[in-house]
Amino acid sequence: MKKLVTFLSSSVLILLFTLFIVTCRKEYSYEGNPEATFSLVGTPNECINFEVSGAYSAGIPADSNNRVTVTAQVITAGSYAIITNTVNGISFSASGVFADTGYQTVVLQGNGTPAITGIYNFAITGDSGCTFSIEVINKPLAGYLLSGSPDNCESPVFSGDCVQGKELSAANIVVINVSVITAGDYTIITDTVNGISFSSRGTFTTTGNQQVTLTGAGIPSAPGFFYFHLTAGASQCTFRLPVVSAEPYATYVLESGIVNNSAYCTPHSIQGSYTAGTPLDASNTITITAYVTITGNYTLSTDSYNGIIFSASGGFTTTGQQSVVLYGSGTPVMPGTFTLVPQIVGPSPIGGAYCGIDIPVK
Repeated sequence: MKKLVTFLSSSVLILLFTLFIVTCRKEYSYEGNPEATFSLVGTPNECINFEVSGAYSAGIPADSNNRVTVTAQVITAGSYAIITNTVNGISFSASGVFADTGYQTVVLQGNGTPAITGIYNFAITGDSGCTFSIEVINKPLAGYLLSGSPDNCESPVFSGDCVQGKELSAANIVVINVSVITAGDYTIITDTVNGISFSSRGTFTTTGNQQVTLTGAGIPSAPGFFYFHLTAGASQCTFRLPVVSAEPYATYVLESGIVNNSAYCTPHSIQGSYTAGTPLDASNTITITAYVTITGNYTLSTDSYNGIIFSASGGFTTTGQQSVVLYGSGTPVMPGTFTLVPQIVGPSPIGGAYCGIDIPVK
């Protein structure tokens, strides 16, 4: 009987031991690698031979370049997780597996956005941690190019009507395209033309093609087409902005005839002489004919072409055919014959909004 009891007791012990082993193996497989035993070189003071990578600028988010490399002395291989405290808006962390013992390098990745400039100390949490410091500097100036430089700005988008005598508001904006080479602060301001200008200030946080919104300021003194110049570092471009007359608007068309499949102002006349390199004066005008159906204010202008532009504004007080004189300005650049196109600035009917005139330049 004693032998039977002994045999049963031994069997139970073997069974319990087997279940314990199986249970431990299952638990290990779910948990993955065991936790490593290690200490960072320099514990508990400053990390020894730590290396800081990347630039740290106030207001610029940390990216993959913002890293700190420290050295760990690994006693037992296994998984690890290392994290610092959060200072001035940023922290550093790393996780992984030490596959071997001995001295191992660990790269901590930066996260967050530095708030202000200065030198800041970071402490790696835990009994095996050490400390290191980084310097946060002022945001650098961005490096970027205006799309379309050095000619017309590429595909500017305008919002809000610019009206003669009416102060511009936050609704008067121009969206331009830029190519950002290096992140940083930017300031983009146009020249002041016709009493108004456009500007934007901010920070590019990433590189690549981006859009910038310029907000208008000032009061337009005259209606017509006006050209604004943007300068950003070594690049510059130009955009054309229409300024419309104040209400009430006239309803009218420009009388024209078809010549070589193009609408030419008919009738029209050209006054004054045109010589390359000689500025235009009050004698340089063109006269065209408009047909008015509703009286009111009008503005006509050509684009600037070969250095010159023609424009006129006023009010139609009677309906029917009306002669309109457009006054020239600028300096012809090259000799030849150039087609300038008077067009309605502001509300216009479908058809009859523009016509062409050939200007001979000696």
